[in-house]
Amino acid sequence: MIFQPKAIFFDWDHTLWDHDRNSQEVILELVEEFGLDKQSPLPVSSIWDTYQQINTALWDDYQMGLISQSELRESRFLRFFQAIQVQGPADTFSEQFLFRTPRKTHLMEGAQDLLEALSPHYPLYILTNGFEDIQHIKVASSGLGHHFKELITSQGVGAKKPEIAFFEHALQRANCQAHEALMVGDNWHADIHGANQAGIPAIHYNLSEISEATWQISDLTHVKNHLKIYSNKDN
Repeated sequence: MIFQPKAIFFDWDHTLWDHDRNSQEVILELVEEFGLDKQSPLPVSSIWDTYQQINTALWDDYQMGLISQSELRESRFLRFFQAIQVQGPADTFSEQFLFRTPRKTHLMEGAQDLLEALSPHYPLYILTNGFEDIQHIKVASSGLGHHFKELITSQGVGAKKPEIAFFEHALQRANCQAHEALMVGDNWHADIHGANQAGIPAIHYNLSEISEATWQISDLTHVKNHLKIYSNKDN
């Protein structure tokens, strides 16, 4: 696939913004500050792994519509504290996590270079299931916000990826047809399958998933290989 899209849609977390690295930094900072590393029988590395497993499971439930935003936020650190076998103020821990994490600025490798190359030539949009209040802070703190025409969130739309309604809303905002847009994301089901169901071509930035995507990359800069303006140029 080599073409000239009228809009390029990017997922945010795990695609452009390094969710795991940023979250891990904050979790480990807070674990030390709250003294959880001294209370828990688990080693620090296992404490992070435990959080990641709980958070991933809750986000899967949220994206499938099984739980609400408030249920995710209210239960996440209660479950975490229980799993690492400590007593403590899970609500305060959660507040600090939500304040600090979106202000972290680690990006996925190649993200900044790619956006700097693309934004002069293509209208770029962020499409995210992340919560409205948090995502705006992340984008502003990252220094990448000026590359994008709009940040489109599931909360703002009233539908989540992979729902077709979400992508149809994005197409309306970008003023283009499905075949004229391109989606780039890390999640096979939410980003790639969802976009394809709406008729949008998609590139799976795939570092670890089992994927049925037609177009897959493991280096973000290789998005340019699929774009007409770069097809005869070196990366």
